[in-house]
Amino acid sequence: MYKQALDKLLMQKKLPKSVMLYGDCTYLRDIYLEKIASFYGPKEDRLVYYFDEYDFKSAKNFISQSSLFGNLNILIIKSEKNIPKKELEALLKVCQANKNSYFIFEYFGTSAKAKDISKIFSKKFSADFVRFFKPNSYEAVNFLQEYAKNILLDIDRYAIEVLYRMQNEELSLCVKELEKLSIMKKKIDARDVERYSFGLGIATLDKLMEQFILKKDISDIISQMQETVNSNEVFIINSFENFLTQLFMFHIYIKSHGTFNAKEILGYPLPPQLASKRAELSIKINLSIYKRLFMELAKIELTLKKSTQIDKNSFFISSLIKLQSFL
Repeated sequence: MYKQALDKLLMQKKLPKSVMLYGDCTYLRDIYLEKIASFYGPKEDRLVYYFDEYDFKSAKNFISQSSLFGNLNILIIKSEKNIPKKELEALLKVCQANKNSYFIFEYFGTSAKAKDISKIFSKKFSADFVRFFKPNSYEAVNFLQEYAKNILLDIDRYAIEVLYRMQNEELSLCVKELEKLSIMKKKIDARDVERYSFGLGIATLDKLMEQFILKKDISDIISQMQETVNSNEVFIINSFENFLTQLFMFHIYIKSHGTFNAKEILGYPLPPQLASKRAELSIKINLSIYKRLFMELAKIELTLKKSTQIDKNSFFISSLIKLQSFL
């Protein structure tokens, strides 16, 4: 089924015992996962497996439990990997038989790969699947308007449209920016969005860091970023520092454990492709170079903030070229 059918079931309070969520909009998947899980029961009754954490035996044992005190067993699995058909069917059967058990599977793989898996979530197991599509601009802006209303942010529709374009039409980034703008406690217009909202998507920053570390030309990406963020060199440098800190954390973790775990490193999971790429980039820089990069970035930031007698853009570009020479 699609989002509209799921909305109807939520209103009617007639959800199946098990649900699979997949599709092109991660943010909507996450929003509806929380809605479904909340419908099933309280957070303290949930067991969540992120990506490679899934273990069939422990998952089955969890949902097989009976409770004398009315507790529920809400199993949530977030993964980009295909769970074997026999295991999925076993989990679905347990949930169907146990009145206290529920199962949500959020699949991060492609919609093409999800097709065969979704067939397992059939009505014979009291299950169903939901496919999410990226909303069109009109739907996305409507959603963001509703979200702004819920957080008591006074912002006009045109400003939201500007924000949506700045954030590369990524709903999750737009929501974070709305939350940030709400702190201002005033009516927000398009000029405020252009001034205070940083329009650099995660993909752009990942691409910049990859090109930088591989010693490739980064001038086009920098130009794109400068146009998006109103030539805010300090903001780009800060983002650069934050991203480099993440790579450093990956590097240290890999040195200590021989592998990486984004959730343990950052405190939250990353999509597998992003996590693997950051791990790969992190080990391309040795520890002495990390130290040198951090020290130089601090100097660049201080100069950009305090010096008034320099061409900041020229200094910014030449500084990045210098940093790249360290590698």
